[in-house]
Amino acid sequence: MSIAKVEKALCSFAAQKTGTAIVLKGEWGTGKTHFWNRVVKSSFTSFSRPKYSYVSLFGLNSLNDLKRSIFENTVECAKAGELVSKESVFENLKKLDLSDATTGLRKILKFGKEAKVPFVGSFGGVIDSIQYALTGDTIICIDDFERRGSGLSSRDVLGLISRLVDSKNCSIILILNDGSLDKDDEFFSFSEKVFDYEVTFAPSEQESVNLVFDTTRENRKSAIENAVKLKINNIRLLKKIDFFATILDSALIDTHSKVIQQAQSTLTLAVFSVYGGEKCKVDIDFILAHQGSLASYMPDNTNISTEELELKQITREKSTYLDEYGFGSCDAFDVAIIDLVRKGYADEDSLKLLIEGLEKKIKHDADIALLQKAWDLFHASFSNNDSEVLAAFELAISRALQHFDINDLDSVTSIYYELGQEKFINSVADKYFAEVFPTLGIREKYDIFQWPRNEYLSLKLDQYFESLAIKGSLSELICAVMEGSGFPDGDLRRGIAQATDDEFYNYFAQLNSKEFTRHARALLKCGEVQSHDDDATKDYQAIFIKSYSALLKLSELTPINAIRMNKFKVYSDTYTKHTNTFKNEQQ
Repeated sequence: MSIAKVEKALCSFAAQKTGTAIVLKGEWGTGKTHFWNRVVKSSFTSFSRPKYSYVSLFGLNSLNDLKRSIFENTVECAKAGELVSKESVFENLKKLDLSDATTGLRKILKFGKEAKVPFVGSFGGVIDSIQYALTGDTIICIDDFERRGSGLSSRDVLGLISRLVDSKNCSIILILNDGSLDKDDEFFSFSEKVFDYEVTFAPSEQESVNLVFDTTRENRKSAIENAVKLKINNIRLLKKIDFFATILDSALIDTHSKVIQQAQSTLTLAVFSVYGGEKCKVDIDFILAHQGSLASYMPDNTNISTEELELKQITREKSTYLDEYGFGSCDAFDVAIIDLVRKGYADEDSLKLLIEGLEKKIKHDADIALLQKAWDLFHASFSNNDSEVLAAFELAISRALQHFDINDLDSVTSIYYELGQEKFINSVADKYFAEVFPTLGIREKYDIFQWPRNEYLSLKLDQYFESLAIKGSLSELICAVMEGSGFPDGDLRRGIAQATDDEFYNYFAQLNSKEFTRHARALLKCGEVQSHDDDATKDYQAIFIKSYSALLKLSELTPINAIRMNKFKVYSDTYTKHTNTFKNEQQ
């Protein structure tokens, strides 16, 4: 039954002049009480009774407790739905006719600052009876039936409902959660004789979100759509989503719409997973570990056990659930949102940093998409549209050059060279290597996945790596190596390799230190280094050849130097091998 029909049925019940008892039932958390209160506030003027009382059975342990609670909570229909106050209780107590009561009782009911409701003591039973006698001609809502105290039986409650309807001209609505009672509960034995009919409250997901969210708010649009997508009709869960979304509102002010969409998508899923119990098909730990579903769809190993196969099937089902929802993989921003749901508060500083990073990524994706649009235009036809294609590439260059990798630039450069536009694209390359490439943190040639085909870009790339060499005297550079933990890869190696033969000769000729042997051997060991980077290997070879050559020249100057050279002759075969290799490469 749609909520419009339920509302109509409840209004019809409340307007009925004869005493009636009905049950409003539905799944736990779907908002039955919330909806009934909304009907009360909007339609009390059409109620056939002048009075209204809302009673929760939670914690009530006796029939007298229930009777008393009905009396205490009775208000005029115009005040229906408001919280019962001390004043409204006193107003009800004033209705008691105690003109013949003892002086003691009259004194108790003088309503000064210390006035207390006289529910106990020797007058308690008398007052209970008077209160019940005054109860009548009232619409009564009895809630939390399944949470009543152990001393209050179903038979007692249903018996009282029957008497209030038959003898007191009351209309009673009992709110009940489906599946909340044991099969043998007395309720099922007597309910048919007490209640005229049942109204089932089973709102759709869209109807439920309309009850909780302000659907006119743009910043709740994504949360509403996600709740409907996850089939959440539990009012408590929806209120939690709205609560946490409110906490996020301040952090998401003026952020990109895609950031808000991701935040509310993850938030809705996290609330459902943490608080939704078995209704949600994925647990929060699975969400946190999820990095895409590709691995779960890999072919099964033929030797896999039955237990492993079942576990993999469960993983596939959870991955499919997340895929269909639109949750690709869990990133740091998602983790922060999940942390908010678990803790109940947000680390605003961390969240702002993550939002800034996410906005940069979104801008990157939007900018680099311009390059893809240019390529799409290029490949779309054989039309004579050179100027249009170049305009698309130039827009991408102007907006997204900082997001190009070297292969992006190489591909675009090839188009411009073919069209005779070398001057323009070379100036773009100059700007790229001056402003963009240095920010990428690439320090070694082997970090380049594919070396550019264009000669100008190849030259610029070589110049860039050469420029990384640390400048300074050879003595300073070698000292820097010796002060470290070993001979390093990278900029320091390049600086030493670029030193001339004369610089190496002068270094050893002027070195007068007990560290001479250690320094010389450190440089000579470069002849034994093999690197996966050809340029690094050539640098090591150059350092070795220049070092050994300098020592050979010095050893020829005096007989004592020739003796000193003996300790380095172990590298003579390596020297011969490298010098032959170098000569062959030069030919």
